[in-house]
Amino acid sequence: MTTWLGLDAGHEDAAKADAIAVSLYETLLFHAQVVCVHAVGDHHALSFRLTDEPSENTVSTLIERGYGVAVHNGSLQRLAGPEELARGALRAALAHRHRREGRALRFPGQRALRGRYGVSDIIAFSAIEEVLPHGIKSVDARGDLQPFFANGRLVLRAG
Repeated sequence: MTTWLGLDAGHEDAAKADAIAVSLYETLLFHAQVVCVHAVGDHHALSFRLTDEPSENTVSTLIERGYGVAVHNGSLQRLAGPEELARGALRAALAHRHRREGRALRFPGQRALRGRYGVSDIIAFSAIEEVLPHGIKSVDARGDLQPFFANGRLVLRAG
C-alpha cells in the first residue's frame, strides 16, 4: 500500500530543505520511491512516497528531531509533532499524493539519467511524464534533474 509521509521543520531556505530531504532519504527513509520538497507558506516542507507505512521508531525519531509529521495512505493515519508543523507536513503529503505541486529530488529512473537523452527515452525509462518546452528533442541530464508535479504529472523543465 502506498503511503505518503509529510515532514515539516519550518525550513526557510530551499537549498537547506533539499539537502535535508536527500539526507533523510539516504539515512532514515532510504526505501522512499519519490522524495519531494514543497513550498508551504513562507517555508519548505518535505514529502516521501513509501511502499509501506513508516515504523513507529522512524516516526518517533522524526518527532524528536523537531518535525511535524503526517502519515497518509489514502486516509489520514497520523498527525504528530508541533501543530503548525504537522499541518504543513499534511499539506506537503497531500500535494505529493495528488501530484499537485512539489519538486522531486529523487524519483524512479533518476540514476540512469546521466548524459544527453532524447525526450522519448526520458519518458520511457523514468517517472518523468512530460518535458517542457514541448518540441525539445533531447535533454542534458548530467546535472541534478529536478522535475516537479503539476496537474497530476511529473514534469521536467529543460534548459
